[in-house]
Amino acid sequence: MAKCPSWNCRQLERRLREIGCELLRTAGSHRHYSNPFRPDRLITFAWHPGDVPRGIIADIVEDLGISRDDFYFKKF
Repeated sequence: MAKCPSWNCRQLERRLREIGCELLRTAGSHRHYSNPFRPDRLITFAWHPGDVPRGIIADIVEDLGISRDDFYFKKF
């Protein structure tokens, strides 16, 4: 597997929209997105300045049910 880049919140949001996730609601600094691959799971992350920790991105990839390489590099 290739080394995964670090992303800020704006880049992560752009990628989620490319994949097909839609913003459902915001609660404080947290944004909740739909999951096109697993409708029973929401994608949630906190909107803060700086890079999103790689562990949070790994959790999002797991919730989506796709591979890490697909998340970072595949065209949807």
